Amino acid sequence: MRLSTFCALVAIIIACPAAAQSAPPDTEGGRYVLRRVDDGLMRVDRQTGATSLCRKRGSGWACEAVADDREALEEEIARLSRENAELAMEIGRLREQLAKVQAPRDLPGQAQPGAGGGAAPGDDGASGERTLRLPTDEEIDEVARTFESMMRRFMDSMKALRERYENERL
Repeated sequence: MRLSTFCALVAIIIACPAAAQSAPPDTEGGRYVLRRVDDGLMRVDRQTGATSLCRKRGSGWACEAVADDREALEEEIARLSRENAELAMEIGRLREQLAKVQAPRDLPGQAQPGAGGGAAPGDDGASGERTLRLPTDEEIDEVARTFESMMRRFMDSMKALRERYENERL
């Protein structure tokens, strides 16, 4: 505030003491709070939270509203809160599905469903849900013999191809 403006305000207050005492300005315990900033005064409305920058223009003061991102921030917070709630519900649904899919782990020495006749392998019969059935030692041996036979045939085929290739090169 310039010295001349300040002096003018002091002169008005001194000239009209009754008016100054009867109507306190809005800044003193009222609706607005004024703070000095580099190019003028910052005015904050205590009721609405609106902020204005007031500057000296010509013979008077002009106040311009300052852009307020609060509404945009509140909208973004609300959107993120909704999204968070939706994701929490989705996590709950996925956990329920995972619990239904996971089979209890078989321990050594326990009777295995499907072994010894009755229900089909992997089917517990009553509930229709599938359970994990570990292979027997005989089944593992059979797979190992089959794999060994396949590897012998493959190696024999590779040996024959190598011999044929070497003979063709000569």
